[in-house]
Amino acid sequence: MSRPNANRSRGRSASASGEQSGFTILETVIALFVALVVGFGAIGLFLFSTSFNGGASDRARALAIAQERMEELRSMSYSNAALAAGTTTTTVTSGSNAANVSDQRTFSVTTTIVNDTTTNPTGRQKTITVTVTPAAVGGRFSPGGVTLLMLRSSDAVGNN
Repeated sequence: MSRPNANRSRGRSASASGEQSGFTILETVIALFVALVVGFGAIGLFLFSTSFNGGASDRARALAIAQERMEELRSMSYSNAALAAGTTTTTVTSGSNAANVSDQRTFSVTTTIVNDTTTNPTGRQKTITVTVTPAAVGGRFSPGGVTLLMLRSSDAVGNN
């Protein structure tokens, strides 16, 4: 008694029948194309996130500069000449490492002081606005600047 299945499997090999296993050139090209599309997508995402994080860093620096300027103005007496009505613009360079020039950013700081007589007819109130914007974006995501507003009033009795 012979085994019919055993003889049948030994009778033909894959190469004798003309069938070969493996990938065709078309399948390989399609796989490479898909891999390239995914790779370029990942590179684009990386570049966008780097730019976006740089913009977030600029916004954080601008906010710190605006808060520092606002604290300077708050610490002055109400009658100080620096709190006279008008607009001043200065340039500030900010960076965490002075040796690393690429880390330094230049910001434009605009301070506007207005004697507010509409909400306080006695003239004892000032509206102080500090706006900080990056001077040169340099291809980064631009946060568009930061604006802080403060109402400053003097005591009715004293000159502070």
